[in-house]
Amino acid sequence: MIRTRLALLVGFVAVPMSLLAFACGGTQEVAAGAKGPGGGPSTVLAHEDCSESGNKVEALDTNGDGKPDIRRIFNKSTGREICRIVDLNHDGKVDMYEYYDDSGNVRRREYCYDDTGQVNAVEHFTGGKLSAREYDTMGYHKADTWDYFDSSAPTDAKTGRPTHPSRRERDLTGDGRPDQWWQWSGDNVTITVDKDGDGKPDPSSAITLDKNGQPVEASDNGGSAPPPAASSAAPAPSASAPGQAASASAASPAASSSSPSADGGH
Repeated sequence: MIRTRLALLVGFVAVPMSLLAFACGGTQEVAAGAKGPGGGPSTVLAHEDCSESGNKVEALDTNGDGKPDIRRIFNKSTGREICRIVDLNHDGKVDMYEYYDDSGNVRRREYCYDDTGQVNAVEHFTGGKLSAREYDTMGYHKADTWDYFDSSAPTDAKTGRPTHPSRRERDLTGDGRPDQWWQWSGDNVTITVDKDGDGKPDPSSAITLDKNGQPVEASDNGGSAPPPAASSAAPAPSASAPGQAASASAASPAASSSSPSADGGH
């Protein structure tokens, strides 16, 4: 179900609160980089309030079905857009929230890509550029994958987003602690796992893969060939999911009334 809903996150539209069967929600907001038990990354997927109370609200219908799809929330005093509420697949349920800083740049996105009404992924932006994200790949409503991005890294020409994180941590056992680590060098990624439960990557487990997911030979990797068994440590999420879901054009007020597009956001 999660993978199905995630595949739908390729447009950008939003819904009025009165039409929602339930709203994407969660616990109180947790800052990017917050630590969880034992000093690891936080597993909390928090919802930040996007309140209409006391603010100006603009509702937009992007598919002409007579029902608003985008709910834009503006500060009455400054006229600045604070956040917007999004229904990506026109089913009357919130799929995404987007939040803006004082300069109008996206600072945060939340995704709800199953039918529980809970936040499944959060993206954090610095200066309008994607800097970090945490998401739930197992359906337990807590983060099990944490991606970190280099703002100076090359971006995809179509989406304007980094082609992959600079590094990733994953929790494969569900205990809230990372036990798999990904480190990119160019288009190659080296993956290590914690084989003995000490909370640290084991160098002997390292395997390096190219951009097509194929093992890199020792001569290409500048070292000894990694053991192939490590590559089956766990199924891996896409290097770009779920961030490719949001549309950059629809994120800007000028394009919010247009049909959903399928580019990658900020």
